[in-house]
Amino acid sequence: MKILEVLRIRQYFLIAAVSAVLFGLFYIYTQVLGILQNIDVWLSVTSPINMTLFIVISILFGTALSFQIYNWRQPKTCPIDMKAKGAGTSGSATVIGLFIAQCPACASLGALLLPASVLTFFVKYSTALNFVTIGLLLFTINYLGGFKKA
Repeated sequence: MKILEVLRIRQYFLIAAVSAVLFGLFYIYTQVLGILQNIDVWLSVTSPINMTLFIVISILFGTALSFQIYNWRQPKTCPIDMKAKGAGTSGSATVIGLFIAQCPACASLGALLLPASVLTFFVKYSTALNFVTIGLLLFTINYLGGFKKA
C-alpha cells in the first residue's frame, strides 16, 4: 500500500507521529479548558472504548496529514482538485473529532462554541461520531491513493 511506503520515509513518519501527538494534546487541553490539573480526571472518566477510538483518530489524523503533505510535494502523484478535496475531507474529520466529547462531563470546547442541543447530541452519540470521524479519515487516505498498491 502506498501509505505504508510513504510512512517508511523517516520524514513523513515523523510528521505523522508529531501531528498525532499534537492533535491528541490539543484535544485533551481543550477538553479540560486549559486546567492541566484536570487531565487525570479526564483520563479516569473517559470510557475505554472512547479512549481507544480517540487514540485511533489521533493516529489516523497524523497519517492523513503526513500523506496529504507527501502528495502536495509530489507533482504528478495527485491532480490539484484531488489535493484540495482531500484536504477538505481531512479538515471536516478533524473538526468533528475536536468537538466530540470522549467523556460525558467533558464537552468544554463544544460548550464554548455550540448550542446546547448540538452539544447534547455530540455527548450522547460520541462513540458513533468517533466511528464517523475514523471513517472520514480513512476515506481521506483512500481518496488520496493511500490504499493503492505502490
